[in-house]
Amino acid sequence: MTDIASAAWRRSSFCNGAATCVEVAPLPDGGVAVRDGKDPGAGQLVFTAVEWAAFTAGVRAGEFDQAALALPVGDGSDGDGRSESQKAATAGVEPSRVSV
Repeated sequence: MTDIASAAWRRSSFCNGAATCVEVAPLPDGGVAVRDGKDPGAGQLVFTAVEWAAFTAGVRAGEFDQAALALPVGDGSDGDGRSESQKAATAGVEPSRVSV
């Protein structure tokens, strides 16, 4: 278990001081911790470096955009509903290693 007692938590500059933003903290082992800014004592989610890389690659590829979330799962061809650019962005990440 990673010790996050001394983690340096930060919020996006887009929060403008709002308490409703999530906070992230880099961890010594390369992982990242995430918590709810309005209730920091409620607990944290801890991701390995591989899991965080897969998540941020998915964000950059648009996998979590509102339009992408509204799409049906898969198109019947290969069971994967992502576009070719989305697949390419996460090609080096083993799906079995990602748990979010």
